[in-house]
Amino acid sequence: MLRATALSFICVALATVAAACGSSSSSSGSDADPASLVPAGAPVYAQSVVQPEGARRDDALAAAGKLFRTDDPAGWMRQKIDEALAKEGDGLTWEKDFAPWLGEQAGVWATDLAQDEPTFGVVVASKDADAAKAALQKFKDTGDATFVQREYGGVTYDLDESDGTAVGMVDDFLVIGTEAAFKQSVDLREDGDVLADVDRYKDAVADLGDDTLGHYYVDTPALFELAKQQDPASAQQLDQFKSLFPIDKLGPLTGAFRANGDGMSIDTLVTGVPEGPFRQLAQLYTGGGSELFGELPGDAWAAFATPKLGETAKTMFDTFAGALGGAAVTAQIQKETGLNLQDDIFSWVGDAGVFVRGKTEADVDGALVLQSTDDARAGTAFGKLIGLIGQQAGARPEPVQVPGAESAFRLAAPGAPQPIVLARGEGRVVAAYGEKAAAAALDPETKLGESPLYDDAAGILDDLDPTFVLSVGDAIALADAMGATADPDFEEARPYLESLGAVVSGGSADDDQVQSRFGVTFE
Repeated sequence: MLRATALSFICVALATVAAACGSSSSSSGSDADPASLVPAGAPVYAQSVVQPEGARRDDALAAAGKLFRTDDPAGWMRQKIDEALAKEGDGLTWEKDFAPWLGEQAGVWATDLAQDEPTFGVVVASKDADAAKAALQKFKDTGDATFVQREYGGVTYDLDESDGTAVGMVDDFLVIGTEAAFKQSVDLREDGDVLADVDRYKDAVADLGDDTLGHYYVDTPALFELAKQQDPASAQQLDQFKSLFPIDKLGPLTGAFRANGDGMSIDTLVTGVPEGPFRQLAQLYTGGGSELFGELPGDAWAAFATPKLGETAKTMFDTFAGALGGAAVTAQIQKETGLNLQDDIFSWVGDAGVFVRGKTEADVDGALVLQSTDDARAGTAFGKLIGLIGQQAGARPEPVQVPGAESAFRLAAPGAPQPIVLARGEGRVVAAYGEKAAAAALDPETKLGESPLYDDAAGILDDLDPTFVLSVGDAIALADAMGATADPDFEEARPYLESLGAVVSGGSADDDQVQSRFGVTFE
């Protein structure tokens, strides 16, 4: 690992993971904002709390203790950091060389992303500039890289000749990055045109709340225009994309990381989402507002649902097929399949969901569930689909009795212990692996919305609608039963995986704002 790059990794990546082991005391400069040395036009920026204080420190400690299964998460992380530092051979340790000067916040920004060598910078707040300089000097003296000392704007810095990375102190900040980025940070001390003062950035970050352990910011329209400028040959294609999906109308894409004793989560928030395909795609992605999710079988250990699939599919088809002659495309599909897309698909498909159950290869099953908004049209389409499948599969689906089904057919799945079952009942059409799964999909004995797994998901998602959930323990049990966990790397990761309860996600799409959250709960 190159020397300056290694220092950047140590100061940001390791310190971020080790946030819980930071000092709980406050010092001058510890709350300095790294965004004050980031150019206002930076399209990509991420900031992390590397030495949290107060409630944030307590939450980080609780999360680390659960995740790493230790009663002393701070000591555990200090040990891991020192082990990583020892591999660099610098003689550096967390307590002697980093804890005395590392401030509360660190940030990283980038631009020129389409270039072979993008411009990037890492800005780390310092609460003791002299101690930070001493650590830098020790880092230089013990390594074998060739550093050249240079000066710019009254600031002395070191340049690693092997990769062109500059490192030095700019006021109370340690700055590491490309030489161009370092010089920009030096210049920004004077002109003040910095990201920290940009209303667009400040408003977006404010919407995330003040209890986060880190956040990121992507100026989506600026990134789009940057791509056009740096690759003029593709500018026309990008403008065509913009005509379908007006990315220039979007607000910033922002997100935040949180952790406490209950779990960890990453939020994503984008504003200014225009009506039409963009908003519908966002709603499909977040899954917010699907009542079907809670109606799936209660014994499922993995489930996902999304709202208004038929409506969104129609919008997407009209958007893309329109450029090719939508009527002609529709006619061609009907000629080849016998299906009229509007009458046989778009008109009756509502929410869609999928679930998986079972903990052994013999009893694992699941189904795709389509909510029907028009049972008459769904019945007509179901008959056509059965006939089409029979033609394509070369074997006629056999009628089968499934509880709750008005019509059901089974089709053997080569090499699988259970058949594929297609069934239609009141308000639902399902494609299931196994007859029991088909019956559960049509009329479940218990519902996911009444299960402890759903409660876990809802707990970490707060006021967002759950749309995906996966029980980590059940997934591991099935993998064990199928012999899929014999890999040594998996066994090394097993203790950490077994500390997790569920992987969850959820979201909402309200007016022009789309929000999603991905998280994990702790056992």
